[in-house]
Amino acid sequence: MLKPKFCIMKGMKQSFVIFAAACAILCFLISTQYSALTWRPQPVNQRRTDAERSQGENLFDGVDVPFLMNNVINCSRPFMMMVPRGQLGNRLAEASHMIAFKLKYKVQVGVRKDMYNYLMPIFPNFPLPALPEECMNRTDIRGMNIYNAENYVALNGLDKRIRIGSYPCHPAYFIQYRNLLRFFFRFQPLVQQSAERYRDLLLEKWRKQMEEASLADKTIQSPGAERPVVIGVHIRRTSYMHHMKALHGSKVMEPIFFHDAFAFARRRYGKVAFIVVSDDLPWCRENVVWRHPDAVALDEPISRDEDLALMALSDHLIYGLGTFGFFGGLLAKGDIIYATNVSYDLTRPYQVESWVGEARHENLIPFHYRKPY
Repeated sequence: MLKPKFCIMKGMKQSFVIFAAACAILCFLISTQYSALTWRPQPVNQRRTDAERSQGENLFDGVDVPFLMNNVINCSRPFMMMVPRGQLGNRLAEASHMIAFKLKYKVQVGVRKDMYNYLMPIFPNFPLPALPEECMNRTDIRGMNIYNAENYVALNGLDKRIRIGSYPCHPAYFIQYRNLLRFFFRFQPLVQQSAERYRDLLLEKWRKQMEEASLADKTIQSPGAERPVVIGVHIRRTSYMHHMKALHGSKVMEPIFFHDAFAFARRRYGKVAFIVVSDDLPWCRENVVWRHPDAVALDEPISRDEDLALMALSDHLIYGLGTFGFFGGLLAKGDIIYATNVSYDLTRPYQVESWVGEARHENLIPFHYRKPY
């Protein structure tokens, strides 16, 4: 017969074991429920690599990657190519149309060797192959424009070797592939690093300007420690002054457009830093930048590639004219603010204005400004 004291101790020990086990089970259940409330597994097509996170979404979701990255061209089979014309902005537009056609219609596309050699050193991820020489002499249809080529392929499929002879920048064709294009048009490291240094120098200049302005004018807010929203601003002049007059009866953007666009951006984004990129920096400093303490520009010109990369580092971009500025905004992260009333001669409107509007993308922000007739 067990002694009463021993029985009591044994009962207490058993109760303690039961109590500890119950606590462990309870803790497990609570932690499981808490995890269920605070974490939800993402669908497979939403999981992203570190590289893809920088693009904001899974770049290759739904894309036939083997076909897209196949750089072997069979010249005996139908293919599409575009005759390269113009400078960097136009070349990017031409390549973007071809990438979009390849993705949409699953057709062979390529670029001429000189275009490939032009773009590949700037953009190491460029996905289109250089066409062999034998392909260049075997096109069935030459000089077709982008619209007829689109209609032809949509109706008939690609059963001919087509050489497209025009170079429009119609964003409706490729804006839906924006993040993918940002991946393909990533700059080579030296250009990227150089643009980042220029951006940091300009933001330091912006901070000093804002501090001085806030001391002189109490209505201007001190820059503070937080980073501003960086708004790239592209101001195209030089050759475009003649181009706009000759082709469209229009002028390049007047200073009033940028003054109004700056006010619009401040209302939309709050504290901003305008970084002005242009082929005519002296004009910009004299007519635009000096009036705005939150606007900065470099003292000396930099290379074309660095200009484009500097715009691509912006959070948003104010776009005036030209494919170069448009692609500066396309390769950036956010909105592209564009004018809806470019033409000064309504009988000959600037066509790109309507093309951009037709693209109907959430990041294309129309802006109507006061024109000085």
